[in-house]
This record gives sequence, structure tokens and C-alpha cells, in this order.
Amino acid sequence: MSSKSEKTISQKIEELRQMAAWFESDDFDIEQAIERYQAAEKLAGEIEKDLDGLRNKVTILKEKFA
Repeated sequence: MSSKSEKTISQKIEELRQMAAWFESDDFDIEQAIERYQAAEKLAGEIEKDLDGLRNKVTILKEKFA
């Protein structure tokens, strides 16, 4: 994480969980659902990218200390 304002993976996952919970409620309109779906999709992509970066770091460390 290069910036102090950047969210951690855990924070992003929690935010994604909250977004998913919103979809489970009965109180939303389609326009809002589309916007939230797009935001959730973007956030999921960020999480995947972050996890890939961590996997790469773990692989490098494993190779370095193997």
C-alpha cells in the first residue's frame, strides 16, 4: 500500500460485503442497483488485483528463502 488513504484488502472486502447485503434487501430501485453493481464490480476487480500482488510477493519470498 503506497498511500495512507488507500484502503486495505480487508477494508475493501468488508465494503464489498456491505454492498452485497444491500442487494439482499427488498428496498432498492433498478437505477440505484445498476450503479451499485458497477461499483461492486470495480471494487471486486481492485480486490482481485491486490490479492494477485500479494500472491506474487509470497511467491518471491518463497523462492528467496527456499
